[in-house]
Amino acid sequence: MCLGGYSLTLGFVRIYPTRTDMPWRRWDIVRVEVEKDDRDTREESWKIAGSRTEWEGLSSKIERVGRFPQGKWRDLVGNLADGCVQDINEACRSLGIVKPNIINRYFTDNPLYGRMFQQVLPGLGESTKVKRDFPVEPRVTYRCSDCRAQNPHDQQVLEWGFYRWISKNPDNLDQVWKNALLDSPDHDIYLFVGNQFRYRTSFMVISILRVPAGPMQSPLVSYRKWMKE
Repeated sequence: MCLGGYSLTLGFVRIYPTRTDMPWRRWDIVRVEVEKDDRDTREESWKIAGSRTEWEGLSSKIERVGRFPQGKWRDLVGNLADGCVQDINEACRSLGIVKPNIINRYFTDNPLYGRMFQQVLPGLGESTKVKRDFPVEPRVTYRCSDCRAQNPHDQQVLEWGFYRWISKNPDNLDQVWKNALLDSPDHDIYLFVGNQFRYRTSFMVISILRVPAGPMQSPLVSYRKWMKE
């Protein structure tokens, strides 16, 4: 599994491979040693150092140093958002945030379900499921806040919490949309999106970000400017 996040020094980051038992949670501030992988040329992609030789003890490499304050969630996410997925793609970035106007949410058959795949990492037993092991996949259709795409975006949702619910509640799939607070009047919804390794112009929803509704305050020095400098 991959983990997506934001660094004040590097900008958006993709960290892999990660285990399901890693000690981090959403909004945690963590420190971890990473290295580049020559096979993944996306600027945001980083490997956890030692992941090949120290897989069983990989969790010990994660240092949780704090938690981002809830009162600042909306400001952080809102200031990092782009107007459209097309803006992210044209900037040659593989990760970004957009504010959607969701048109539809639905499930479709998973085309990879039931196919055989070779196990490539030690320590992954038969009980470890990944997203291709589920019969359905959740998807959303939406327009961005400043959408420039000819047609609405239609993307798969990769958020792991969705798949945990699907596994435990196969007869109540639609509850995942309520769990994500998509219709909550007390929350603003943003999508954390990323492209695919093999298809750099094809994006998926990595996570649905729910932040308290209300006006956004701009920082004195924008997160983007801080990153560039």
